[in-house]
Amino acid sequence: MKVTLFRQLVQERGWTTVQTFGAHFTTAARELAAETGERRLADVTVSRRTFDRWMSGDMKGMPQKDTRRILEHVFQQPIAWLFAPPPEADTGPASDAQEEISRWPLWPEPDRGGFRAEQLLLAKEGAAVGRRRFLLAGGAAALPHRPGGGEPASIHDRHHTGAQVDAVLIHLREMWHMLVQSDNLLGPRHALHGVHQNLAVLQELLDSTVAPMRDEVLRLAACYAESAAWLHEDCAADQDDVARALHWTQQAMEWSVEVGDDTLTAWTLFRRAQQATAAGKAAQSISLSRAVQRYDRVLTPQMRAAALQQEAHGYALLGDEITCHRLIDQAHSFAASPESAGDGRSGHGDFATPAYLEGQRANCWLLLSRPDRAVPLLAASLSELPEIYRRDRGLIHARLAASYARTGEIEHAVEQAHLALAVARGAGSARTLRETITAVDAMGPANGNARVAELAEAVVHSG
Repeated sequence: MKVTLFRQLVQERGWTTVQTFGAHFTTAARELAAETGERRLADVTVSRRTFDRWMSGDMKGMPQKDTRRILEHVFQQPIAWLFAPPPEADTGPASDAQEEISRWPLWPEPDRGGFRAEQLLLAKEGAAVGRRRFLLAGGAAALPHRPGGGEPASIHDRHHTGAQVDAVLIHLREMWHMLVQSDNLLGPRHALHGVHQNLAVLQELLDSTVAPMRDEVLRLAACYAESAAWLHEDCAADQDDVARALHWTQQAMEWSVEVGDDTLTAWTLFRRAQQATAAGKAAQSISLSRAVQRYDRVLTPQMRAAALQQEAHGYALLGDEITCHRLIDQAHSFAASPESAGDGRSGHGDFATPAYLEGQRANCWLLLSRPDRAVPLLAASLSELPEIYRRDRGLIHARLAASYARTGEIEHAVEQAHLALAVARGAGSARTLRETITAVDAMGPANGNARVAELAEAVVHSG
């Protein structure tokens, strides 16, 4: 019998019978069908023979395409990883807090209801929590379970008073902050499942809740939708994830407009500006960034800093060096506090710290084809960026690798690329992996270098 990540995750979640696993698989298939509009996905099922083959690791090939997509949706892991040996577990000595956490159930117990939020709060107070346990805890169900059953109770299964809905919203709001921090600490795939799970709860609430409580549901749903967009974008392996990112950005904007929340509307415009920059659409990036700044009455300083640096990227795409760096200078006047906990409690844009802005200035230098100017800025930004922003640090490693490669410092480039690759693998960040590949491509002229060849091989096996 071959031990795979699939088998390990199934055992950890207690889904070891085909009936239990099939129920979760069917739920995920229906979610994915609703999310993508591809109704055929809802009809995909798993036979006992197939499940047994997956559990034993005795497979002659990968599952069919639709089945692969559903499995990835269930576990938030690439299919190639699911049927490969699991990553090695942490072998270092466990702290007292870690040992205590290990005794907690990974999922809510059916006869006791939802996950205890204080467990995850304790976990993030310095305990070196294993990444998979953190993920499973972060994705725990927000609503009580049916007695004796494994599925969360549907909102429609019972009448909820205003006080009950308010309690659910308080819980989901706290979970949102935890999931934001989980993304910063561990990467997008570790937060995406929890975000979608809680979005499903909020969407059901929207079907049955009227004003004034509906306004609070809309605000929180818009926050979750914006997070879903960002996470899909960061772990996008294909155009499906890109399309989902756009869908959830548009949904966040629709909900924020419906509730009349100008702050949320401005932030969704910022996200659209980011997407335009990533697509190389300079004019749209500039226009959307300016649209954000027209919400002057509701913008916090850190939101303004984020919008200004995004506008700067648009001008970098146009090759306008002077305007680009003037905007970055302006953004520094509104920068967020470096002491941010990375959990969104300081408001939208709390990532726009001075170190982040200098990292973005360096990225603009790369867009302006000046890697020599980018190197010292990226190195300084890396030393100042808090460890909480692990994924952002991975991006800086990748961009520093590309900068070193373009200035001919190949040994430094290889070292930084390996560090970026480690983050891309651990966090499941396709964005970081893509930028690492760009750095490796920039090392092309040195492909006779054994370390470059070794790095290229490592990247290939990360795809």
